[in-house]
Amino acid sequence: MEFCDECGNLLPPGEREGTCDSCGASFERETDLSAPETTDTGNSESTDQNTHETRLEHLPTTESGNVKKSDAMEWINGLERPSSAELQQAVVEKPSDFSGSTFPTDISTIRLTGDPQFIETVAGLFSWIVNMEDYSRRVEINLQKTEDRDTGETTENYALYLSVAERS
Repeated sequence: MEFCDECGNLLPPGEREGTCDSCGASFERETDLSAPETTDTGNSESTDQNTHETRLEHLPTTESGNVKKSDAMEWINGLERPSSAELQQAVVEKPSDFSGSTFPTDISTIRLTGDPQFIETVAGLFSWIVNMEDYSRRVEINLQKTEDRDTGETTENYALYLSVAERS
């Protein structure tokens, strides 16, 4: 699957060059389309989708796997703002036959918690993920008020979960 660099929408499958159906931008694929694409739909911890190493993978960690705050802050400050296409290409979709916890897998999930103003403000950064829904995948969204673990009472805060799943 490849996405338009301009608008981030899915490019027509099987075409080496052409124009994006959504925005009209020209594209030329560098990959060999004659080779079949393989996709791992198991519960693996890594996929062929992201084959390049990241700076994140080279950050020093403690014995428990935590990255020190100063290293994490420096890493975040050094990141460039991704394009819509880069964001969409980075998403690892949940396979249609998946069951169980996504936590130990490479399936992409976004989780936000906080007061309504925070959720509404930050959720606006994720409109690109909502636009990923099409004939081959669906957006999973769960938006709910949070519950106080100690009292069991519903709070005025919210939790927002977003992910993308393959359609069956």
